[in-house]
Amino acid sequence: MARKHIELAMKVLLYATFFVPLIVASQSFIFPFIVPKVVVLRSLILLLFVGYAVLLYQNWPIHRPRVTALSLALLGFVASFALSTFLGVDPYHSFWDNHERMLGLFAIVHYLIYYFVATTLFKTWGDWKWALRMFLLAGSIVMFIGVLQKFNPELLLNQGSGRVRSTLGNAIYMGGYGLFLWFVALLLMVKEKHLGWSIAEGLLGVLAFFGMLFSGTRGSYMGFIAGIGILMLGYLVTARKGSKARMVLGSVVVLGVIAFGVLFWQRDASWVRSIPIVGRVVNISFSEGTGATRLIAWQAAIEGWKERPVFGWGPNNYFYAFNAYYNPRSLEFGFGETWFDNAHNILLNTLAVQGAVGLFAYLGIFAAAIVSIFVASRKQRLDKHIAIFGTAFLVAHLVQNISVFENLTSYLYFMFWLAMVNGLADVRLEKESVAEGAAGKKERAAGFPLVAGALALSLFLIFLFNIQPARANKMTLRAMTDLARSPEAGIASIKTALAFPSPHRDDIRMDLSRMIVEYVRSYAKNIGPEKTIELVGIAEGALYENLALHPRDIRVYMSLAELNQFVFFLTQDRQRLLDAEGFLNTAIALSPKRQQLLYMQSTVELQLGKIDEGIALLEQSLEDDPVIAEGWWRLAATYRETGQTQKAIETAKRHRRAVLCLISGGKPLLIKFCRLRRKERRVQRNSFFRHRGYRALCGNDRDRCRHTPHLFRILERVRHCLRERLRIFRRDYQPAFFVFN
Repeated sequence: MARKHIELAMKVLLYATFFVPLIVASQSFIFPFIVPKVVVLRSLILLLFVGYAVLLYQNWPIHRPRVTALSLALLGFVASFALSTFLGVDPYHSFWDNHERMLGLFAIVHYLIYYFVATTLFKTWGDWKWALRMFLLAGSIVMFIGVLQKFNPELLLNQGSGRVRSTLGNAIYMGGYGLFLWFVALLLMVKEKHLGWSIAEGLLGVLAFFGMLFSGTRGSYMGFIAGIGILMLGYLVTARKGSKARMVLGSVVVLGVIAFGVLFWQRDASWVRSIPIVGRVVNISFSEGTGATRLIAWQAAIEGWKERPVFGWGPNNYFYAFNAYYNPRSLEFGFGETWFDNAHNILLNTLAVQGAVGLFAYLGIFAAAIVSIFVASRKQRLDKHIAIFGTAFLVAHLVQNISVFENLTSYLYFMFWLAMVNGLADVRLEKESVAEGAAGKKERAAGFPLVAGALALSLFLIFLFNIQPARANKMTLRAMTDLARSPEAGIASIKTALAFPSPHRDDIRMDLSRMIVEYVRSYAKNIGPEKTIELVGIAEGALYENLALHPRDIRVYMSLAELNQFVFFLTQDRQRLLDAEGFLNTAIALSPKRQQLLYMQSTVELQLGKIDEGIALLEQSLEDDPVIAEGWWRLAATYRETGQTQKAIETAKRHRRAVLCLISGGKPLLIKFCRLRRKERRVQRNSFFRHRGYRALCGNDRDRCRHTPHLFRILERVRHCLRERLRIFRRDYQPAFFVFN
């Protein structure tokens, strides 16, 4: 096959990768915004890799990867990623990641291949210009859907959120993508010589800006401001001395700095808060809201790095570091804020999971790219506009990632941008390739057997590593929906899903086990003891397999403890409680200050008759953070249930703002409150079966839960009922009751 035909096919495949962010399969996968994108993108990259291998066989001197500072920096980062993977606390998870993100070492190697293919395939500004246009076109469709969501918040599973997600499923991803597309549009417009193209690119740049704006992502706003600053500085430095343009740009930069300082000084004023982008950036607070929870996550990352300073805990293992150094204050912001699998700061997250070596390698990518641009610009090998925009976006991307993290889409456009910088910053690549090709041997012919064999190999790898995981994910979703309809069908589907081979079988086991636990707790009486025991056995077997694979995962221990508590409720087998106690002891050793574990362990100790131990655990949770209302409520409830009425009353009197109960005439308000809490939990459990959302399993808050649109409205009605009952009790029994104020 002729080289030009292979190159043409590869360009088509590479253009196709730009449209991957548009892929959504809402009715087919547990994570409809992630899994189908990953499957298609990795398949396209494998095909590109096979095509590139054929080109190397045909003429190695022309197509071989060139040694550049940026390429070496990327290889260094991937090498660091690999070292941390195999030296970390959970190599399997680091290699594959979970099926919510799918960004393990296996995926990172794909992005490295993508970089080398792109930097070799596109050789001139003309090639890169058309690639940028195609990327801008594909991304603009994503931005357009996001703008539509602003006016129709229910569109495409946005679930009424005020922040748009488009086809990416996350406002953070949307903001970063819009930032990238804005830089692409502006670069093309500045370099464009035809008015029609310039107008079109300008309009698409405006669309990208509004997509970023409507995402409401502070990180993207910060990156946008930083990027504009670099653009202005770049054109200021490169402008002729004494020119009018330089004077104007200098004045704008000075006025911009002064204006930003004034806005920051007046950040609490309503008129500042109302300014788009700037108002949200200058009002970042680390004492409340997401700012406070991010600060807690950053502190945990630093503490985790201190324990493993060189190579870290392993990529995608921040969850373990966060558990080990869990800050009890996290619960002040809700149970949904007590589970972090990422530090939401690329620098601190990399420091925690890849250690100092990984952070140095990551920053080395930006340093190598910017130095390459600077050197090429000084030697006049790189156009001024490309140099300034190339640097500005790199700075904007790094600043943005200070409050977010890399994702499937961001890696795609980041690697593409690095490939463009690498290819254009060193024009010697093309000249050397041509010279070596002319001086070398005659180009080999890629016959049909070679191409067919390579294609067959790529299709086999695509089936093994992409199609099979996608099928497993779909089977898992089918098993969940089948169990909701019928226990017989559900058991058969669950067994099929668990037996199906997939690199993400640990996630499948965990998802199905947690669902079974919730299901049998709600419907044990309806499905009968035989089906209940069978389901419990399936879940228990799956959890034990996960325990062998991930011995530090406290979620497995919690699920096993909860399952054993349920079996004790059915059989009154005391050994089950002892097993639950053992699982929770191990979990507490891995996360000593996590209140959920202390609450669960306290309940088990009380069931075993160890009253003093149960009370001591609750007191320990309150020593860690006395602000948590549930700790005082549980302590008062424990005193009441163990017959220590006076202590219950004294606890309520001392902490009247935290405790929602006291006793009057032998009819405790606590009992009524407990009934409402059980009703809430029942609503939460049942709601999952009415909606396919995986997030409902996690019990996340309103912003994080994407697939349970009616759940929170139901819970609000339940809470309103609770408040009304408390109002009546306060009215009728004010002298005898201390209630929540």
